Amino acid sequence: MKQTIKQKWVTGAALFVALPTAYFILINILKAVFGINDPYDDINPFLESIGIGGSLGWNINLVILFGPVMSGLFTILPVLNIKWAFNREQFEFHVAIRRRWFPLSVATFSISLLVILSLYLLGENYNYQIF
Repeated sequence: MKQTIKQKWVTGAALFVALPTAYFILINILKAVFGINDPYDDINPFLESIGIGGSLGWNINLVILFGPVMSGLFTILPVLNIKWAFNREQFEFHVAIRRRWFPLSVATFSISLLVILSLYLLGENYNYQIF
């Protein structure tokens, strides 16, 4: 019983770590796609004061980049059950995923945030020339 409570606490903390990235993506989509500038303009002075425009260091950039990574690891590892056995003839690996919906949904959320950030990275830095 205590292990379930501990896992829920870890999953909640993992969700809390991924939320700044989701909020940052949401306010940027609202500004760039829909032209709703208010959420971005309201949070921009705070983000600049904690280092959003600076280089990678101990600032908000690390939370935005590595928050979903840590969240995914914190939620995927408890639901995976990996067993292996070695003998002279074969190597056996068994991977099972426990059906715990809250950790799996947080892991899916974290992975989707990483996919969105990766697509943004590729789209922003893709130099294309027609001729």
